[in-house]
Amino acid sequence: MRTEVFAAVLLFAVPVLSTDAKPDAPPSPPPVTYDVWGFRWDGQQFAKQATRSLSTTDIKQAADYAAQVTSYAGWTATTNMPAACVVHTQYSAPVISYARPTAFPDKPTYTVWAFKLTDGKWEKDENYCWTTRDPLLGLDYAKKVNDVSGWSATTNCPEPVPMAQRYVDGGTVHGAEVYKNYRMQWSEALYGPEKALYRMDPQLGYIQRLLAQMGINVDLSVSSNGGDSSSSSSNLSFDTPSYSSPAYDNSADIQNMINTQNMINTQNMVNNIQDMVNTQNMVNTQNMINAMQANP
Repeated sequence: MRTEVFAAVLLFAVPVLSTDAKPDAPPSPPPVTYDVWGFRWDGQQFAKQATRSLSTTDIKQAADYAAQVTSYAGWTATTNMPAACVVHTQYSAPVISYARPTAFPDKPTYTVWAFKLTDGKWEKDENYCWTTRDPLLGLDYAKKVNDVSGWSATTNCPEPVPMAQRYVDGGTVHGAEVYKNYRMQWSEALYGPEKALYRMDPQLGYIQRLLAQMGINVDLSVSSNGGDSSSSSSNLSFDTPSYSSPAYDNSADIQNMINTQNMINTQNMVNNIQDMVNTQNMVNTQNMINAMQANP
């Protein structure tokens, strides 16, 4: 008799236990699409390149692609990724142009879905759902919903990247030297050889013209690869960017070190020449003053 009573208790107890089980997680909003638009400097403006654009729901993939595009001299990219949620790769190189692209992808809209636990099931409450263009505000709102007993929130907002990890050094841009030669040839074709250097670098152009007036002919446009400026614009190549990282070549780092040292040496030479010119000008001025005082 006791066995039958115990069995009956178990039969009635099983449904009660099933109703207390935790319900499945509520569904999440669809993922957000991130766009990366690539631009190339054509000598007058940054022109959008349709073959260098990307749309993806993977924010890391979009950030890596944007970094790969901007790693080439004369190239840049615009995106709609939230700055606080991606790693920014910064490259150091001579400024090609102070102009910026004028076209930007539309900012994405992030969604927070709020659910209330009713009769053991999550039911979405539209009155407490929210959309925003700021993912950080969306995450904060979702946290407040989750803190309320019997409520749950899902969102497609990406998590922020810690400030200490948000910006990384990508080194020197690819093709900087080739692009420098291309700029020199483009400047010569547009302004003529006698004005090309001045248009590219007014300081070097001024010093070279000043020395020429003094009868000193010095070529300050020596490139960091030994002065060979025979490279044409057709040599400026851009490998098709992809999500997979290109093979790493140590020779590029070595060449960058050599280029940097050559640039430093050239700048030191320019500084020394400028000091000589300044000294000579002061001597000439002092001699003129002395002559005026001797012959009032």
